[in-house]
Amino acid sequence: YQGSSQLGICGRLLLVWLGNVLLPGCAVPGSCCFSSAGVCAQFRLEVSGGGVQAAGESVQFFCRGSGLSFDDYFVLWYRQALSGHLEWLSYIVSSSYIRYSPVLEDRASVSLDSSQSVSSLSLRALHPHDSAHYFCAVNTGTGNPAEL
Repeated sequence: YQGSSQLGICGRLLLVWLGNVLLPGCAVPGSCCFSSAGVCAQFRLEVSGGGVQAAGESVQFFCRGSGLSFDDYFVLWYRQALSGHLEWLSYIVSSSYIRYSPVLEDRASVSLDSSQSVSSLSLRALHPHDSAHYFCAVNTGTGNPAEL
């Protein structure tokens, strides 16, 4: 990512059972440190939750920031399908300013606790196509948060 704004992304894997077949995938780190010119940035994002769920069940992810206050950031949620396709899901600035992608079909909710620098993403009625790496991101810059 280039430009004057900072973008940090960290992800977690969700696999959805389709009958008795587990869709393939690989693990990603649950804790990420972001760097510029090889020097670790002053903040970290850690994503927890996810795992293996059956179709029709629910899942919840948590994004915790350290070294930053979510008061100052857009918190965004993305997923990357096992095919590699990256998809914007949602962003939240405050409880009164939340946007969702139409792909979620009203099956998602996000929340933000700025005092704890924690955001959550919940997905209901999981489908096999929900199998993906789920990412949280923070963006201090301007532009369209639906574009990575």
